[in-house]
Amino acid sequence: MASDAPLLDRLARLPAVPIAELVELLERYRNVNLSDRTAWANTSFAFTRQLYNMLQLARVITQGAAMRDESRGAHYKPDFPDRDDANWLKTTKAYFAADADEPRFEFEAVDTSLIKPRPRRYDAAK
Repeated sequence: MASDAPLLDRLARLPAVPIAELVELLERYRNVNLSDRTAWANTSFAFTRQLYNMLQLARVITQGAAMRDESRGAHYKPDFPDRDDANWLKTTKAYFAADADEPRFEFEAVDTSLIKPRPRRYDAAK
């Protein structure tokens, strides 16, 4: 376990780094230059447009994960190794407002009236 300590330390500081890099990539995207001279279809334009969408989605996912102070499913934070249903049994919803160039987040309570939440156990035999 001691050999994993540097890795866990890096994981704990990880969310701040990708967000800044994603914002930088989105700023660099504004200066993209396409030089596709094909006669049939401009595939560079389609691929470049999808790159913008992927960068925005990566930013939303990264910022949403950084906001949650818990571990749930594949989302693991070393500082918060357990689920926190009392505070984070919510759906994270992101949207872009017309007056902002960044995602805004809101949280919606999860309806647990039909299915009660239970922890996923990957270490237990089925």
